[in-house]
Amino acid sequence: MDFEKRKAAALASIRSSVTDKSPKGYLDEPIVPLLETINHHPSYFTTSSCSGRISILSQPKPKLNDSTKKKARGGSWLYITHDPADSDLVISLLFPSKSTGVDLIDQPSELVFRFEPLIIAVECKDLGSAQFLVAIAISAGFRESGITSCGDGKRVIIAIRCSIRMEVPLGDTEKLMVSPEYVKFLVDIANEKMDANRKRTDGFSLALTSNGFKNPDANDVDEDDNYENLAGKNLDSSINNGDLHSG
Repeated sequence: MDFEKRKAAALASIRSSVTDKSPKGYLDEPIVPLLETINHHPSYFTTSSCSGRISILSQPKPKLNDSTKKKARGGSWLYITHDPADSDLVISLLFPSKSTGVDLIDQPSELVFRFEPLIIAVECKDLGSAQFLVAIAISAGFRESGITSCGDGKRVIIAIRCSIRMEVPLGDTEKLMVSPEYVKFLVDIANEKMDANRKRTDGFSLALTSNGFKNPDANDVDEDDNYENLAGKNLDSSINNGDLHSG
């Protein structure tokens, strides 16, 4: 499948009512205009994205007698938001009142508090297009951006990302190693990072428009931009984004 058909299939999927693989099942609202700006350019289309999130990840504890090599243990979100976090809500989840008597997780699990900034995977038409978009992203503060896939016969994929993340172990479901006051401290830091992430994202949007990208009007329909028809009914619209997290 060539670039134009892959783009058509991907954008048709985005515009459909089918849920995606992210925890929410749909695009993060704060970055929809940004994604539309990228996708409106003929040389690019987004394949996965997350606007930034604050979460508490619950991971099953490894078995003591497990001699196999370390591998991903999976897990689930005890808490997740793509907006500033509510410290009172987070504290109530981690330190429920005794009167409720509710156990949030059945099996012993490790708990990790995390903030993850914006990340967008973009397929590019060619290497030159990839280098151009990476340069714009880096200039806007997304200094960890780079090409993740290229070469003979390979799709050209870039990741737009930065390093303002945090990951703090909280303990486990049997015993938390932190106090409510410390959890509030973590939430405050994460919210500051979320604010910085939003400002950096806005700066990236401005950098795109300053470099020839157009912000399509919702009512502006391009007659040649008929992605649903170009995609066809039998094309495989699945996109493999490697290890990039989805929103």
